[in-house]
Amino acid sequence: MSPARAPRAPWLRWLRWLPLVLALAWSGVVLATGVTTQWWQPGYDLAVYRDGARDLLAGADLYERRTERGHSFVYPPLAALLMVPLLLLPPGVALLVWDLVLVVALLAGGGWLLRLAGLDARWRPAALALVVVSDPFRESLVLGQISPLVVLALVAGVVIAGRGRPRAGALLAGMAGAVKVTPALVVLLGAARGWRRFAGWTVAAGVALTAVGVAASPSALRSYLLGALWDSSRVAAPDTISNNSLAGAFASAGLGDGAATALGAALSAVLVVVLVVLVVRAQRPPAAAWAGERALHLGLAVSLLTCLASPVTWTHHALAAPLSALALARHRPLLAGLAGMPWLLPVLQQADALGGAAGALLAQTRPLSLLLLLALTLHRATTPPPP
Repeated sequence: MSPARAPRAPWLRWLRWLPLVLALAWSGVVLATGVTTQWWQPGYDLAVYRDGARDLLAGADLYERRTERGHSFVYPPLAALLMVPLLLLPPGVALLVWDLVLVVALLAGGGWLLRLAGLDARWRPAALALVVVSDPFRESLVLGQISPLVVLALVAGVVIAGRGRPRAGALLAGMAGAVKVTPALVVLLGAARGWRRFAGWTVAAGVALTAVGVAASPSALRSYLLGALWDSSRVAAPDTISNNSLAGAFASAGLGDGAATALGAALSAVLVVVLVVLVVRAQRPPAAAWAGERALHLGLAVSLLTCLASPVTWTHHALAAPLSALALARHRPLLAGLAGMPWLLPVLQQADALGGAAGALLAQTRPLSLLLLLALTLHRATTPPPP
C-alpha cells in the first residue's frame, strides 16, 4: 500500500493565483502611468462612446461628430444608448468603472470558457493572466473599449446554445451583433440543422435590440445604414500597419486599398463557405460531455473569422486570439503557442519602428496567427470525439 499523500500547504494553493494578481497589478500600472501606451490612447474610445451617448440624448446625429484624430462614432445606435449611464461619471472615473467591468467579465466569462476547454484548474489563473497582459485586452483597458464584452458574449452565446439553451445563447449573440455588426456572422451556423433555432432566435434578438437603439434615435438609422456601416474609411485605411484583417494583410503586402479590400472580401467569402461546409458535415449531435467544448471552439472560430473578414480589425477586436490559443494548448501545444505569441509580444510597435518591408512582414504575423487559430478551432469543433 502506498503511503498517504501529505496535504498541500494552504499557501501553495494560493500561489497559483500569483500570476493573475501580478497581471492585474501591471494593468493598473499601465493605466496609471501610460507605460506601453501612446499619449492619446487612455480613455480615447470610451470618450467616443460617451460622445455618442451625449449626442443621442441631445437628438443630434450620432455620426457627424469627429475627434481631433479624425475618428467618429461608427457603431449601431444601441451602443450609444448603453453608454448613457457613464455620462453620470467624470471621464477618469468612467474609465476606471468601465475597466472594472471588463476585468470582472474576463475573470468570470473567460474563466468559465477555459474550464470548458478542459484547462486544469491549477493553470487557469495563469492562463487568465496571459489574457490580461495580451495586447487585445491591454489595449481595451487603455482605450476603454467594448470589444472584450462583444467577444465574450458571442462565444458564450454559442456555448450556451450548444449546451441545449438556444434562446438564452441567442440573446447574448444577438446583443453582440447589435452592438458591433460583424458578430452577426454567427447566424451562418444556421446552415446546420442543429443550429437553426439558435440562428433564428439570434436574428430576432439582434433585430429587437437594434430597434431599441433606433427608437432612442430614429434619425441615426438612416445615417448608419446609408453611411457609417459601409464606410470603412471612417475607421482607417486598410494599409494601416495596425490593421490585423485580411484586407490589412494584403494592403501591407503592397496592394492598393481597393484591391486589398476586394481580395480580403473574396478570401473571407471562401472561409465562410469552409466554415459552413464543415459545420454542416459535422452536425451529428456530439456526446453531452463534449458538447460544451465543441461549441466553445465553434464560437471562437466565428469570432476569429469576423476579425479576418472586417476591412479594418484593430488589436482590441481580437480577444478570441489569446483565448483560442489557450483553449487549444492542451491538444496542440506547439501550434497554439506559436499562434498565440504575436498577441503577447509588441509586434505592431516593433513593426512600426522598423517600417518598410521588414515592418510590414512583421505585422503579417497577426493575420497569419488568426488564420492558423481559425483552422485549429474549426478542426477541433468539427472533429467527432473519440468513442
